[in-house]
Amino acid sequence: MGKAQPIGKGVKIGFLAPSLLYLMAMGIFPLVWSLSLSFHRWKAATASSPIFVGLKNFYTIFFADPRFWNSFRFTVIYVFIVVVSELSLGLLLAYILNEKIRFRNFFRVVFLFPMAAPPIGIAFMWRMLLNPDAGIVGKIMGSMGINFVRWLTDAKLTPFVLMVVDIWEWTPFMFLGLLAAFQTLPVELYDAAQVDGASRFQAFRFITFPLLLPIIVTLVLLRAIDAFKLFELVFGITGGGPGTSTESLSYYTYTVGFQYFDLGYACSLSWVFLGIVLFVSQFLLRRLRKEV
Repeated sequence: MGKAQPIGKGVKIGFLAPSLLYLMAMGIFPLVWSLSLSFHRWKAATASSPIFVGLKNFYTIFFADPRFWNSFRFTVIYVFIVVVSELSLGLLLAYILNEKIRFRNFFRVVFLFPMAAPPIGIAFMWRMLLNPDAGIVGKIMGSMGINFVRWLTDAKLTPFVLMVVDIWEWTPFMFLGLLAAFQTLPVELYDAAQVDGASRFQAFRFITFPLLLPIIVTLVLLRAIDAFKLFELVFGITGGGPGTSTESLSYYTYTVGFQYFDLGYACSLSWVFLGIVLFVSQFLLRRLRKEV
């Protein structure tokens, strides 16, 4: 048999071209189009064409839109609380279930259930559970003699309800990553620390935590970026209410674009949102890298 001829460069490009064109059409074109539209005023519900307004949309966002700053403030506080809570609980669960305890494999599987469900399904499930008229949570509390709690209609309480649901849903993500990291730690270091008389707390502080820090940095960064995109829980549980107390940046952008049909302003909000996420990501990455 003759020796196989190498595939030419032109043939390789020919095979790759359809995929590259598809990615450009589905990714790059909408990105450029939305950037262009952010400099226009366009009410999609009317028959008018986009009108170029320059930087007016961005000026309105930063200097004349208190609703944007309200959603920004809520999103930042939300991200900080849920990420810190999920990291703390995930680290605690991973530490406990890394030990040789009874039923640990059962608990490892059970703790992953919330993360496996679709986020929008989680949102509607909790909305039904917390329903003031037919929700099972209210009925259980009523049977115990506890007064009715307005979970979804109290502007001070509802943001924390969303945070609790998010923590319940995404702590397994932290738990899974940290548990995998725990199982790769070298046993020899702990044997040496035990010989030297180190306590469990000292072993965790001076051996476990420094070795886990790189994976902690990665998990915090990934989870923070994802938490900034908060949408499903707001859409499915509160609709941004009561008032605008739980309106995230993503949900506010959705409201402007698909309820008010102000697509030019919505595109401006999207690009500001993208800039905020990139800035926060770089900030977290640099600060956390200093600790590694």
